Amino acid sequence: MKSTFISSDEENIIVLLHGNSSSSKVFKDLRLNNSVLIPTLSGHEINENPDDNIDFSLQFYKQELISLINSYDQPILLVGNSLGGHLAMEIANQIKKLKGLIIFGAPPVKKPINFEEAFIPVEALQTFLKEKSTDEEIASAASVTVYEQKFTEQIVSDFKNSNPKVRSATAEDLFNGNWSDQYKSFTNLKCPKVIVSGSHDPSVNKEYLKKVVKESSHNTSYIELENCGHYPTLERPEEMSTIINHLAGDVFKLHLK
Repeated sequence: MKSTFISSDEENIIVLLHGNSSSSKVFKDLRLNNSVLIPTLSGHEINENPDDNIDFSLQFYKQELISLINSYDQPILLVGNSLGGHLAMEIANQIKKLKGLIIFGAPPVKKPINFEEAFIPVEALQTFLKEKSTDEEIASAASVTVYEQKFTEQIVSDFKNSNPKVRSATAEDLFNGNWSDQYKSFTNLKCPKVIVSGSHDPSVNKEYLKKVVKESSHNTSYIELENCGHYPTLERPEEMSTIINHLAGDVFKLHLK
């Protein structure tokens, strides 16, 4: 698994996890106060002929991420967007020095997956779960995901620079019940947690998110960003930088006590 590490004077690390058919570029405008680790999920940012022999399953991603993150012997704040948020919840209990969690575009699902309760069905977004899509379908899917259309170019570029088999593997895991009970993991996780939602995220049921926050143990909060879609770090980087830096300051201070 490729990754980018941006060092700072702070020993603590913020880990940023991108989503399905996305890339680290959705984090490019964040301004964070700690060291940052940005893994690139296999099959993403390929920019060349894809290797179809790589495993793109949820289990493989989890193993890669746990190994990479735990190789750093420093306090960790996990931050995940969309599939990256779901992966963050899948691995949270196995990250040795986890101090906090922020997710967005990723409702903590139950097992079996409570599709109707957690998600809002949007036909155009099925493109993110198919191997073969037309340029028109890709453009339509990208357009739906963001509030301001100027961001669609990045979404389309990331989509086309990812291996199509990533999408079919994600769909297979999703519909074959390979995801864990993320609701249970999230609500019982004993560290500060934040769920961020774009006011115009088309795919996530905000009332369900608020319910999850109410039913969570420990310090858990819900933040909704106005005029924002499925990619808050891309669409609202200043606000997201503030949210991440604020929680990082809190959880890393607790670590020092």
